[in-house]
Amino acid sequence: MGESMEKYLWAKKNRCENAPMWLPLMIHLEDTMEICGRLFDNWLSDGTKDFLINSIDTGVENKNDLVRNLCRFLGAVHDVGKATAIFQSKKSFNGDSELDSLILENLQNAGFKNIDFYDFKSKKNIAHNVSGQYILEKFGVNFCVANIIGAHHGRPISKLESDGSSSYFSSLYQDDDTNSTTAIFWSKIHKKIFDWAMINSKFSNVDELPLISQPGQVILSGLLVMADWISSNEDYFPLIGIDECEVDSDRAELGFLKWHDSQAKEWEPQAYYDEIYKARFNFNSKDAQKKISEKIDEIDKPGIMIVEAPMGMGKTEAALVAVEQLAQKTKRRGMFFGLPTQATSNGIFTRVKDWLEHTSGGRSIRLIHGKAQLNEEFSNLPKSRNIHGEDGLGVNEWFAGRKLSILDDFTVGTIDQILLCALKQKHLMLRHLGLSNKIVVIDEAHAYDSYMNVYLHQALRWLGAYKVPVVILSATLPINKRNELLKFYMAGAGYKFKKVSKPEGFETNEAYPLLTYNDGQSIKQFSDFEKESGRDYTIIRKNRDESEDIIKLINESTPDGGVVGIIVNTVKKAQELFLKCIAEYGEEVVELLHSSFIATDRYRKEKQLLNTIGKKCKRPDFKIIIGTQVIEQSLDIDFDLLITDLAPMDLILQRMGRLHRHTETKRPDNLKTPKVYVLNCDNYDFDKASTYVYPAYLLFRTEYFLPEKINLPNDISHLVQLVYSDEDLELDDELKMKYENYKRAKDKLVEEKKIKAEAYCIDKPLISSISTDKNLSDWIKNSNHVAEASDIKAYAQVRDSTDTIEVIALKSCEDGYEFFDKKGVLNSSDNKTAMEIAKRTIKLPNSVYYSKGKYLIDQVIEELEKYYLKNFASWNEQLWLKNNLAIVFDKKNEFRILDKILVYDPKYGLIVKKEDENERI
Repeated sequence: MGESMEKYLWAKKNRCENAPMWLPLMIHLEDTMEICGRLFDNWLSDGTKDFLINSIDTGVENKNDLVRNLCRFLGAVHDVGKATAIFQSKKSFNGDSELDSLILENLQNAGFKNIDFYDFKSKKNIAHNVSGQYILEKFGVNFCVANIIGAHHGRPISKLESDGSSSYFSSLYQDDDTNSTTAIFWSKIHKKIFDWAMINSKFSNVDELPLISQPGQVILSGLLVMADWISSNEDYFPLIGIDECEVDSDRAELGFLKWHDSQAKEWEPQAYYDEIYKARFNFNSKDAQKKISEKIDEIDKPGIMIVEAPMGMGKTEAALVAVEQLAQKTKRRGMFFGLPTQATSNGIFTRVKDWLEHTSGGRSIRLIHGKAQLNEEFSNLPKSRNIHGEDGLGVNEWFAGRKLSILDDFTVGTIDQILLCALKQKHLMLRHLGLSNKIVVIDEAHAYDSYMNVYLHQALRWLGAYKVPVVILSATLPINKRNELLKFYMAGAGYKFKKVSKPEGFETNEAYPLLTYNDGQSIKQFSDFEKESGRDYTIIRKNRDESEDIIKLINESTPDGGVVGIIVNTVKKAQELFLKCIAEYGEEVVELLHSSFIATDRYRKEKQLLNTIGKKCKRPDFKIIIGTQVIEQSLDIDFDLLITDLAPMDLILQRMGRLHRHTETKRPDNLKTPKVYVLNCDNYDFDKASTYVYPAYLLFRTEYFLPEKINLPNDISHLVQLVYSDEDLELDDELKMKYENYKRAKDKLVEEKKIKAEAYCIDKPLISSISTDKNLSDWIKNSNHVAEASDIKAYAQVRDSTDTIEVIALKSCEDGYEFFDKKGVLNSSDNKTAMEIAKRTIKLPNSVYYSKGKYLIDQVIEELEKYYLKNFASWNEQLWLKNNLAIVFDKKNEFRILDKILVYDPKYGLIVKKEDENERI
């Protein structure tokens, strides 16, 4: 066999500007090998390198060089499976027979006999990652390493699958006879490539290739996928002429520099110092912020820390300072900041951007959610493939893809990005790689239900396994929920939770504010913060009959006017109450806000509210604001009087945060002290609609423990712990039976949600020992293929709620469609118009997905996808509009889907009716 016959094998082929082009396999392997090494040297954080060093089983002293060499080896052999008869005979993707003939002719002339007569169609088409794993195992490579090669197309394969390659010997070796000249010829080709890879990655024999822990395999496979995608990018690594076999020696260096400017100044996180809050945020630290930062400064082995404190304490700024402290301690190079919704993510993005601009070093920042490009602050940032130190903050365009965005250094997004870390789907290792490089912040942790917590808990296990520091923020958490977060993270980090050192009173600690954290195997808590006197709120219960006569209640409470906030549990109830109040007081007095408005309408309404009853506004003499849960989330508005539906205690406390919010506000004399009316407190007989939103069990315990006075913030933790604890209630027999029925229903629902979530949740990391038995092969077996289709479907899988399913809502008009709030036919090919169209989204409420007791979200998405293909196929060419679902309401403002009629009115929002009965639901 000739000296360099392998150089005629192809890895890629295409026609560029009508010229036949290709990329020899050996060049692509060398490109990927070099990129793997450079990613290890210049992109991977030192903290992740340390994790990888500790994830290998070897007696070698210089483990850093060993891991770097292992990375290069993986790149050098990742496509060895392309050196097979079945791959080399493949046709061009676009059916270019001339190009295929030229490639085969080169192979034939080089000595690959009869390859041009190989019957591709009659052979088993083995994917080259499978044959690559098989070939490596034949050379004695341990399964930990070989399995990474099998996984490099995003889905790990089992040993059985790669062993099966031997059943299709001719697919790999061109001949069924294992001892034939042709089979031996191909075996020698494989050996030459393998020996070349070993030499260039400084291994002398296969026994030097280390065993790797399962979490280590995940990160290395992610790094290999990333390297392969960079080296396959023809902007960085172009194809060459069909008659060429060599490239310039500096090809890999130049290609890498196009992707990454190695001269850019790295981010330099700072340890805590007295003036850091002034330097970052232009204000002096508050007592709680200072003490939290000082405590974090004392931690030797940081892991998870949970900050529970009221709004206004400055948790966000404390978390950002903690990110720097922890990044400096654990040698990470970035951050992910996760929040419950797109709106809250948008709000934090500005603050993160401002903080980052006050730190040192060149940075790339990214907002991650379905509507990120509509955030003007993000979309207006300078875009460059190379973010140079002198250019300041910008957006690295290479990370724009849905599977790549989490790899960027600084990312802000919805909590889904963390939850998806635990969902079985292709290329999951990229998400793990991205998070392993960062400090993770999770805000508003109290907002996640039992379904989402299945994914959150498993994600925390894996973050613990990678030794990624996690900062969790919450207004307050039930003790058992707080402890579960600690338990899952520490289990992933290898600590036995029952045996770790815990502070006195850990299981019952109701201190508030409270910092809870682990320092290695010890859990510690700190609550010695300055105490506030707080403010007393009077709580007045209203029974069912009194709650129905809301007009009477308002009239009795506002003889001298005032701003009344009414928060109810469902959109339907808010709309009905809005109609009653309009009939009584007129449209000028009453405002309505809920989640079933088109986003632009909701944004306009929120802005009007902020301008009307926000901070330092000229307030109206009399105003009624009716809304749902959206009012309790991140709106800086101020009521004189609050009327609220009974809800779980923590949410009532959140709603109370909008009452007498601004101390400087002038109020009517009878409303100078904060007063809260709680509706439907009627001997534990709850309205049915509320029990669809919240478990009756929690409503029962809230009504039971609801006091006549609440001091904020001092009563927050105690009241939440009472409701979410298992403390027995003193009840008569009739009420006890009702309560126990509610409890059984709640337990059943929680269990059902857990079982449903666990169906596609990855298993816990295998960390107890390092062996070939603990590998990637079954890591995402039976993955969720539905979730892989789109972001919309992926997000739907990790939330047991449909509030993430959004559609663009437009109105039919002559010759096309228009906006509800602006007349005139729309041209979606115009970029500015397309951007405005993309802003008109609306969330479809739960009632759309239920029919005759069945949950039909998949059928709804399928119908909407069909509708999209039929009516909006041209949107696939438009950046702002592709991958969006959309509906066009007819001239009656109606849209039909399955057995529902959706009706939209800019004044009331979306109404859902049953088609057969034409009644609201």
